[in-house]
Formats: sequence, C-alpha cells, structure tokens
Amino acid sequence: MRLRCGDERRDVTVREGADGLEVHVGRASFSLAVTEVAPGTYVLREGTRVETFHCVRDGSEIHLSWRGVVYRLREEAEGSPVGPRAPAGALEAPMPGKVIAVMVAPGQAVRRGDGVLVVEAMKMENTLRAPRDGTVRSLAVTVGDMVSPGVVLVEIE
Repeated sequence: MRLRCGDERRDVTVREGADGLEVHVGRASFSLAVTEVAPGTYVLREGTRVETFHCVRDGSEIHLSWRGVVYRLREEAEGSPVGPRAPAGALEAPMPGKVIAVMVAPGQAVRRGDGVLVVEAMKMENTLRAPRDGTVRSLAVTVGDMVSPGVVLVEIE
C-alpha cells in the first residue's frame, strides 16, 4: 500500500511472519508484534521495546497517535490525486473523544513535545503534543467539546 502523511509518501508492506508482523517501509524493515488491548489501542513489541499507540481507520484515512503526536495517514491508490489536507502544523483528533484539558492559548509559544491539550477517548487520556517548535495560531476547541477523528483542534505556526 502507499501511505501519505502531510507531504511525505511511503510504500508500505505488512505481512504476517513467524513471530509477528514483517513491516517494510521503503527500504527499511521491521519485525514487530502488535496486540490490540482495547478498541483502537495497541501495544507494539520490537525486541525489548514496548510501546502503546492508538490507531483508528476511517475509510482510506488512518488516524494514528504515536508518542504524543497525532498523524493522519491517507492510503492512496496508484496514481490517485492528492486529497484535501490539514494545514501544516495542525493537530487533529486521533479518535472520537472529549476535550478534558486545554493547556495553550492562541499566540502562546510552544516547543516540540509540549502538551497542548488532552482528549479522553475510551476512558483513556491522550495528551496531544506539539509536533514542532512554534506559536499557537488557532485553537478550535474548549474543555468539554466532543471531537471526531481528523478534526483540526489546534494549529501551530
């Protein structure tokens, strides 16, 4: 399959292997064990490394929350046109949920990895973090708002 995330496009192959999944991204290869522990919540094991991530699929879009950063991946068919994208620096809801904390305001400077807001989904709190250094351009939610996957919550410029 071909996946697009922002301006980047990668060819990805996933096959079941003897000890889990064999994943090829471009020329890189990984042997992983992935277990779903709750709807949309997964545990990844690669050697001694163990990490939890959240992932939901909505048609050709995959919403992935990994290490506090939310990604929207789009599966593309060969030769397909580029669809609409969120603005660069946008943080999107990784899954349906409720905003339970907002830690920034428009005009505020943030550094990569700073907590920006918290979305509660499936009784778990997911802190969305700044993907890069910048300034909060806009904030589209307040505490108590319900959000859907792919909805832009915060823009950082």
